[in-house]
Amino acid sequence: MNNTCFRFVFIWLLGAGLLYAECAVAQDKAAEESWEVAPDFEKRRPMTIAVLPMDNLSLEEGVEEALYQQVYQRLSSRGYAKVSVDHVSAVMKKLGVTVPGLLGGFSTIQLGKELHADALLLGQIEQAASVHQAVYDAVVVSCSLRLIDVQTGKTLWHAEQWRTAHRQWALDPFNMLLNTMGHANASREDRVAYLVQEMLKTLPRGAIQVDTGDLLNRASVIKP
Repeated sequence: MNNTCFRFVFIWLLGAGLLYAECAVAQDKAAEESWEVAPDFEKRRPMTIAVLPMDNLSLEEGVEEALYQQVYQRLSSRGYAKVSVDHVSAVMKKLGVTVPGLLGGFSTIQLGKELHADALLLGQIEQAASVHQAVYDAVVVSCSLRLIDVQTGKTLWHAEQWRTAHRQWALDPFNMLLNTMGHANASREDRVAYLVQEMLKTLPRGAIQVDTGDLLNRASVIKP
């Protein structure tokens, strides 16, 4: 292959790679989040919410704990009272719920009575993984939350977030290696915290007046 042909092939591959990158970025921006609020939310708006154990469908251990902690910590800022972690844990132990999948064996009415809650907040991590392709390196984290009315079992609010964190395009092997190392050492907890923050922005506010001086630490907790 002569130099002219080589340069042509190189430029074509470079252009194709950049075009692929731009398309991927556009796709990420177009599909980062979704949410839905029930039409009768105002009628059924809960006062007290029990945050139930979160599920983890990813291959990364322990990331569901970060999801739970962030949701529990931030829920008060939306104007809702929350059942204490200790009481939820005691009820889960009483009912023999050792993994979130076992919650399906109980009616929402029963769970509401046991937890003294108007609504149940469930969530899960769908994906927490590194993605390495020909022209980019990224870490993808996705999760969802669902608020259930205990009396009807219907979903009052549902939100999903999926983000590619710190995506960096790398067309040369050296930079690709550096990007991979950087992502491997990044905090998944920080990414989960950001996603929870974005999801809860779409949750309609509750009836409790919130002191804006310290939203995260002035929690309204119910201890039955």
